[in-house]
Amino acid sequence: MKLFAISDLHFALSVDKPMDVFGSRWADHVERIIAHWHRDISDEDTVLIGGDISWGNSLEEAESDLGLLNTLPGEKILLRGNHDYWWTTVRKMEQFCREKGFQSLRFLRNNALSVAGFHVCGARGWVLPQDKDFSNEDEKILNRENIRLELSLTELRRLRKNEGCERPSVALMHYPPISEAGDASVLSVQLEEAGVDVCVFGHIHHAVPLYLAGPEIHGVKYLIASSDQLDFRPLLIGEDGVFDQFE
Repeated sequence: MKLFAISDLHFALSVDKPMDVFGSRWADHVERIIAHWHRDISDEDTVLIGGDISWGNSLEEAESDLGLLNTLPGEKILLRGNHDYWWTTVRKMEQFCREKGFQSLRFLRNNALSVAGFHVCGARGWVLPQDKDFSNEDEKILNRENIRLELSLTELRRLRKNEGCERPSVALMHYPPISEAGDASVLSVQLEEAGVDVCVFGHIHHAVPLYLAGPEIHGVKYLIASSDQLDFRPLLIGEDGVFDQFE
């Protein structure tokens, strides 16, 4: 069983939001994601999806996009991004998926999961104080996201205890928890203290040399998984609890 990751799918089957307005590299991006997905991923695999999944403004508007995801091979674990306006409570989303028959979709929210030989935790995150436009409102949201990450890491520790082992761990986030220069944040410190091995994030669509290099900082390996940074091909994280080489 393999574990993959991809973020920022930006599906828009039911709303008028063409992504090629952001550059030619987004041309036919949905078709390219689907082609790579079918080539690389089987029904036994799991894909972490790090937010900005659908441009829909409600579950009803996102139904076509979630339905498309459900038809693709493998189990999908969904995390909220800053543009996922359709996102609501986990209970409502799970009920919606049951009603629509979207059986391959799961949600990462204040919890931790055991999949493909790995432990998975995470939170959306937010912009960091190093951002020149960081505001008092951003600070409030970042503090809330820090609490959500703490809840997820608490569940990670409980999962380790219940299973009686410490599997290789992956934190899925939407925003990068380190700055473009590699500076720490309250979020990255939590990952370090919890002994998380790999952090996968998205959100970033411009070239940041540090992020593209996949740095290891204080024991945590940071990998960017924005779909356009991956040429719209899900990133292999590992197989059966063994990390890939991340070349």
